[in-house]
Amino acid sequence: MARKPTIEASEVDEWIADEESERDASHTMLSLDPAEKYARSQLRVIRETKDYQLDYLKHVLEPGKGIINTAPGYQRRLRWNRAKKSLLVESFLLNIPVPPVFLFETDYNQYEVIDGRQRLEAIRSFLANGFALVGLEYWPELDGKRFNELPTVLQKGLLRRSVPAVVLLAETSAISFDDLDVRRALFDRLNTGGIKLNPQELRNALYPGKLNKLLVKLARSSLFTATWGIPPYTRDEEEEPSDALIKNALFSSLTDAELVLRFFALRDAIQTGKKGALKRILDRYMAANKDLKDKDEAAIEHEFLTLLERLYQLFDAKPFQLPSTARPSRPLYDALMIALSQNPELDLIRRKTPINHALEKSLQSPEEYDVLVGRGNTIEALHQRVQLATSILKS
Repeated sequence: MARKPTIEASEVDEWIADEESERDASHTMLSLDPAEKYARSQLRVIRETKDYQLDYLKHVLEPGKGIINTAPGYQRRLRWNRAKKSLLVESFLLNIPVPPVFLFETDYNQYEVIDGRQRLEAIRSFLANGFALVGLEYWPELDGKRFNELPTVLQKGLLRRSVPAVVLLAETSAISFDDLDVRRALFDRLNTGGIKLNPQELRNALYPGKLNKLLVKLARSSLFTATWGIPPYTRDEEEEPSDALIKNALFSSLTDAELVLRFFALRDAIQTGKKGALKRILDRYMAANKDLKDKDEAAIEHEFLTLLERLYQLFDAKPFQLPSTARPSRPLYDALMIALSQNPELDLIRRKTPINHALEKSLQSPEEYDVLVGRGNTIEALHQRVQLATSILKS
């Protein structure tokens, strides 16, 4: 069986670094006197600290309670496997302090998790007998046991342990492209683990809605995961993601959803003549289209999957793959998906051989390879890339 193409973490890191390094000259903060800028940019945040006993968390984290939302739209995907969750439980057994969680008070006595979702989900799952302990270092005799199988004294001891929490209430939460965005600053900077949200994770935070959910849904479709070498969707992955899924660089960074977004946003930019940094184009498209209508949602889902399936068949289940790396190329994906969407009437299967030969020839030409794959991540390069991809599909 052929080895599935896999995008390495280092390549995803390069994609993210390229996107974050872009500068859009049309988007600069208002030219203000330093004193005025300082006054306008201060976060008006009320902060208080609490200690939550696990006995209390066991109650409020139960499904349907609506007190602490551990999975608001902006949260990263779950990344902890059973071994890591077990070590957290062991830390409580050893009475080792754990880092605080950050909560955002959305309404009176209603909170959402800014940072600490992995810890709270591990606590919720274990106390609900959701997994058995594994790989413990100091309590190996407890391996294989769920919460209800622990000796009574350990159950009572665990429920008395506590998690420190920092509760924040931002008095201003308006989103503005010209002034400091309070929510963006909170989600981006308040990460106790020191891991900054990447651009797509920030979009996921700031623009929840039907479009965001659709991006995630399409990224977990069977054709998409097969194309990009991502483990296929499983029914319980939101609660118990597999080790392979956690380790997949595209999935863990939400870059799979960004790949889906790129098709819709970049095609829109070409059709409407938008200019500027691609990061800015993706941001604006998410903001403008976050609340899709049901009929539009169904239509664009069908279109995306149809285009992907046609290219999947055209290139023998290896669309967008480069011969030199045997991995799919993001620029080639952008170009072929947009080019086909602009020419849906093309009979690809009847002309399968000449199209494949034309692509192979372009990838062997240093000049055309540079257009299709090598040039920068700019709107100008994208225009040229789509033009060349169109001529290949029309070969």
